[in-house]
Amino acid sequence: MTDEASINETDIQTVIDKTIRKTNIIMDSQILTTLMSCPCLTDLRFNHNLVSIKGKSNSIECGSIVHKYMEVYYGSIIKGINSKEAHGFGMAAAEMYIRGCQFCTDFIPTDEHLKPPCGHRKNDYPGLQNTPAESETNRTGWKWVLETCEQYYEHYKFDSWIPLEVEVVKSEVLYEDEDIRILWKAKLDLVSDTHQGIFPIDHKTMKQNRQQLNLNNQFTGQCIIQKTRSMIINKVGFQKTLKADEKFKREVVGYTPQRLIEWQSEILPYYAKMLMMYHESGVWPRNYTHCEGKYGLCAFTGVCSANPDMREEELKINFKVGEPWNPTNEDE
Repeated sequence: MTDEASINETDIQTVIDKTIRKTNIIMDSQILTTLMSCPCLTDLRFNHNLVSIKGKSNSIECGSIVHKYMEVYYGSIIKGINSKEAHGFGMAAAEMYIRGCQFCTDFIPTDEHLKPPCGHRKNDYPGLQNTPAESETNRTGWKWVLETCEQYYEHYKFDSWIPLEVEVVKSEVLYEDEDIRILWKAKLDLVSDTHQGIFPIDHKTMKQNRQQLNLNNQFTGQCIIQKTRSMIINKVGFQKTLKADEKFKREVVGYTPQRLIEWQSEILPYYAKMLMMYHESGVWPRNYTHCEGKYGLCAFTGVCSANPDMREEELKINFKVGEPWNPTNEDE
């Protein structure tokens, strides 16, 4: 319990905080988008914190390597380091992400205030499970990911953008009525002065070009948090046959004030109240329209396909309990 004026940062099982007068709810784009897709998936991922024992997919691992490079590269520039040296630090961090750090991976502190002896955050450099060194038919190799980072640096090394913040989590109460108050949390990969304005930037890796719609909770929330009507997608392509200016693109995603207001005043509170209902009832129904998406099958398809009395066994065999979700996690 908290008083009405405060909202604690916590996991989804306690994001719904009852007070005498209203309910406080903490949400981010991962929770909202998953809730829109499937309540059952929301329950398994964010209440039970279940992750596949097989580890992250190849595409997520490759994206994580690039994100680590970007974090250290732009973070070094913010500290006043020249771009060439910053690139070197970024590449070293990407290589460590591939190898893994034995000290921060699955670190269990004997005291809650202790940090890994390496100085990293817990699981900052976990190493790879599903990404080979060389690219295969259906998997991108980590050597090509590192080469892509080199190409990115060469393409943008005379960039005029001024990075201001990197890997920052911001929060703000975006909605309040007599029943609920919603604290929205957004993780920004990068905030830069582009000389056209200060915008949030989201790094996206991809194997093929796709048109990016602005019907996106993550981008909408970032714009509202950053007090802007536009954000920029920093696209990084893994295609080997494309030239640099074709695989590295910066796409502006814009919104009208009316669209932002609609999302903030109608869409967000509607799903926050749905989240509250599922939480209070303890019933998280399955949505069979989400089992197959553009990236393949849902990780829990086998669980939902099994007989009800066999689902617990499926979960035990194929999943393990991971870290409680919070917006600083990497997999967005």
